[in-house]
Amino acid sequence: MLQVTVHEDGDFCRLELAGRLAGPWVLEIEYAWRSALHSGRQIELDMRQLTGVDDAGRELLLAMHLAGVRPVEGVWMKGIVEEITEDRPIDDTMRVSRNKRASRDQRSGSRRSN
Repeated sequence: MLQVTVHEDGDFCRLELAGRLAGPWVLEIEYAWRSALHSGRQIELDMRQLTGVDDAGRELLLAMHLAGVRPVEGVWMKGIVEEITEDRPIDDTMRVSRNKRASRDQRSGSRRSN
């Protein structure tokens, strides 16, 4: 489950997420973000209360970052924000993400075989 709270103040709009950005909630956040884009305000994404993100959520966060959304991350999301905000083209970012997952899978697989 995910809760989104929209804070609008002057020249900025902050989308505050609480819970897990996954499954059907990804589309809900995308809708809230695209609605906020029409306001012309600077958009901030407050992820301090975000507890997890699935692959579709990561792709949305990357798209939001590339569109200029400013992340406000919490301790749990710091690694995801660093991964998303690296200065790489989209294709390279996705390849790195896939390689990291494959590397983790290989490490866990090699432990099982020992």
